Amino acid sequence: MLEKVVLELGWEPVAEEIEELREGLALYQVKLESGMREKGEQGEGVVYITDRPDAVREKMGDGACILLFLTEENRKLEWGNIPYAVESLEGLDGDFLGKVYQRHRGEPWVILETERLVVREMEEGDLEALYRIYDQRDAADFLDGLSEDRDEERAYIKDYIEKVYAFYGFGIWMLEEKSGGRCVGRAGFHMREGFAYPELGFIVAQEDQRKGYCLEACSALLEYGFRELEFDGVQALVAEGNRASEEVCRRLGGTPAEKICWKGKRCLRFVWEA
Repeated sequence: MLEKVVLELGWEPVAEEIEELREGLALYQVKLESGMREKGEQGEGVVYITDRPDAVREKMGDGACILLFLTEENRKLEWGNIPYAVESLEGLDGDFLGKVYQRHRGEPWVILETERLVVREMEEGDLEALYRIYDQRDAADFLDGLSEDRDEERAYIKDYIEKVYAFYGFGIWMLEEKSGGRCVGRAGFHMREGFAYPELGFIVAQEDQRKGYCLEACSALLEYGFRELEFDGVQALVAEGNRASEEVCRRLGGTPAEKICWKGKRCLRFVWEA
């Protein structure tokens, strides 16, 4: 859990920006400090906002969680091992910086909550739940299926977390029951080659179907996609004959746009527009 944010900059930010940041952090019970203390005094629960990452690592260690502040000088350098960067302190708050810290720790982000579900990022511990969810006919119609090799699938999960979630800011997430913490399915957005709109994808474990989970999650996700991710539109592909998925899309207000053939499969394309 994020407890403190440390500004380690080679210049003094505008006082108003610092105060705005301090207020944005206080809402989440996160403290703000300027400058590093002695090595060892600041350990877990800290994010360093800095334009000098090497100086922070030299003093605080390679495990320091860093948010890179971009300048004309450091933007020319290679910082591929730092996933997040900003050009201003404006708009930063405890929510965003807390997520930067979670990503550093390898902890899944909670995307949203519905009445019965938590929609969160996938984690390596979800491996067996994924095999249970996908244990059904036509499970991989329009979402990537799973490898028969569990070690290979585990490596894919790790790669997906590090690259897809961080790069796009969205992906296919896990649907977890609030009542018992059991994963009942997956839903979210992904990009399909050849189409402009991100695509809504969903799957619910066979034993958890007909409970309204899919409709509940996808309704909230569509709202999230347009409000938070600022999508202009969303699409969904439904295999011909998959009446359950077609009914979900219709009940979500999707407009049947066209019938197409995708990789040999006939399907109906639904569209939602902002």
